[in-house]
Amino acid sequence: MTILPSQISSMIKLYSKYSNTSEPLLKKEDNEIKEREDVVSISAEAKKKQIQEITKQEVMKKIKESLLNEQV
Repeated sequence: MTILPSQISSMIKLYSKYSNTSEPLLKKEDNEIKEREDVVSISAEAKKKQIQEITKQEVMKKIKESLLNEQV
């Protein structure tokens, strides 16, 4: 791997720029680094299908739980 003089120069400039700042580059809260949260927007139809799927799963879960309770 070859390192060019221009790369070294760029790294030195970057280091000196951030070493002179009073704020840390990475802010940590409770020893954790927060990750950026992805924001996703979906259509109304997709949202409706998503809600129907979640509801279906919850109903099936309740049915299975009630059947297990009856067998015991």
